[in-house]
Amino acid sequence: MLPLLTTGLLALWAAIAAARPQAAPIRPPTGVPKVITVEPEADSEGSGCRPGTIGVAFARDNSAMTIIFDGFKAGVGPKAGSLKKRAFCRVTVTMNIPGYAFDVSSVDFQGFISIEKGVDASLVSRWKWIDSTGADMKGKGNTQMKLTGPFRDDFVLHKDDEVPESEQSVCSKVDAKFQLSLSATLNTSNATAAGEVSGDATSSGFKQILNLGWRKC
Repeated sequence: MLPLLTTGLLALWAAIAAARPQAAPIRPPTGVPKVITVEPEADSEGSGCRPGTIGVAFARDNSAMTIIFDGFKAGVGPKAGSLKKRAFCRVTVTMNIPGYAFDVSSVDFQGFISIEKGVDASLVSRWKWIDSTGADMKGKGNTQMKLTGPFRDDFVLHKDDEVPESEQSVCSKVDAKFQLSLSATLNTSNATAAGEVSGDATSSGFKQILNLGWRKC
């Protein structure tokens, strides 16, 4: 009888736990997060972010922030035209979110790759926070992907954040700037092999969706 009683109690406790209402996630009210400035920066080897080609927006429920790199492209081979083999962009976002701060809980990275046999593609995205002096703050993340041709398709790369941060650490970023860099590199030893990295078919731009974990500070 005891095993049956124990099993029954465990089932009852599980049912009670499942029936308990889950606490609503902490999120700022709609309209509170405001993007103040978006500052793009390219380097001498890439032209991944010309002025006016970066878009930043929060989801309606503030569960995510999306950064779209419109015009971010790299190409090699006879079909590349004026494209370079490497595209790079670093964007710094200044926000006004009084009373709240966020950590990145996971990332979805979307784009399109078309590479022929003999072409390698490498994609790297990194994000961090910087203070008013430009110094790095605690808490960084990155996601990357490497592919060897032939390959032609849209892709979605998902990554969960490595280390969840304490409330104190997250709240230290209330007035910090968020910085994200994106690079795409194509390499080949075959001059006739073609490759291109560009935005996906839906948005025509590289898209980085950052799913946010909020703290009230």
